[in-house]
Amino acid sequence: MGATTWAQRITHGAVAGLAGGTLSALMLWIAVRPPIQQAIDLEDAPGDGHSHNGAGTVDHGDGELISRTTQMIGGTITVIVVGVLFGIAFAIAYSRLKNRLPGETHLGRSMSLAVFAFAVLSLLPALKLPANPPGVGDPSTVTERTLIYVLMVLLGALLVVACFAATRITGRRTEQAALRWTAGVATAVIGSAAILVLVPSVAVEIPATIPASLVWEFRTGSLGQLAGLWLGIGLAHGALAHRRSLARQPSASPAAMDWTG
Repeated sequence: MGATTWAQRITHGAVAGLAGGTLSALMLWIAVRPPIQQAIDLEDAPGDGHSHNGAGTVDHGDGELISRTTQMIGGTITVIVVGVLFGIAFAIAYSRLKNRLPGETHLGRSMSLAVFAFAVLSLLPALKLPANPPGVGDPSTVTERTLIYVLMVLLGALLVVACFAATRITGRRTEQAALRWTAGVATAVIGSAAILVLVPSVAVEIPATIPASLVWEFRTGSLGQLAGLWLGIGLAHGALAHRRSLARQPSASPAAMDWTG
């Protein structure tokens, strides 16, 4: 493949990542910000070296005040930048795996890859290590939680490979697509259950001052934010890949065009 092709793919990945990051940032403000603010308002400030005031700022003990809005704006920019980086990685992975992904079109294959990425990087780890709002969780367990997250991602990636292998092996024995998909889904369900049972958990104590409903709202909102990231990347990348495939076939009539590339 020529350098120009790779440059185009990386550019398309960055654009797709921008779309996904923007959608994720929107979810951050809609679904994650409210429970964060509620948790901060409920958090017992004395004794933690911080103080909160009615202006919506945090005092770190040295006289410097950081506005919550400023923090959210910084978080929004970070989410978008991370989205662009993920989009570039997504485009590179897609170029290598597109012929092995489920789906008959660019959109279908892009969405398949997005689903796999969400499942491995977000959903499976979240089932073992759910996100917590401010005031919940022990900071001393950060290293342990990080190691467990990395382990969950690695096991999730291996599980995806196992699902593809199960589908391929079943495909050698039968022509029925339903049986091939059943083998893949069964491998995913059984493998996920085994991972969740065997990988150790980290105990999380929820303070009495923070309602369980608030923790649940934050966790579902955080997961929704990540889902928005991969949804945006998958849709935008599929559309851009389709557009690129059309550019390669200028002589074909619109009726003959499809999303297969």
